[in-house]
Amino acid sequence: MIDPKKINMNELPKKFCDGAIGAFGKEIFSFSITSGNSLDSFAATPQIMKSISIWMNNQIKNYEKQFGVIDMTPPKIQSPIQIADLKKDDSDK
Repeated sequence: MIDPKKINMNELPKKFCDGAIGAFGKEIFSFSITSGNSLDSFAATPQIMKSISIWMNNQIKNYEKQFGVIDMTPPKIQSPIQIADLKKDDSDK
């Protein structure tokens, strides 16, 4: 097992996480972290998943104490394809 005290987080390669999906059964949680078009899939026991959840919740609490409440309002991103584009005929080109 890796000793977390010997890990320098600044030296590890990183992917930007833009989402997650998952499921669970009695014995296992399965989940995937998305980054663009790539997916990294994981499986964890209920005990490990709960320990991850506790760690994440503590990280978020500490973040919000320092930087304020995270705004969860969905961003208003304009789609590159608009309904007006679908109504164009070949004479518009």
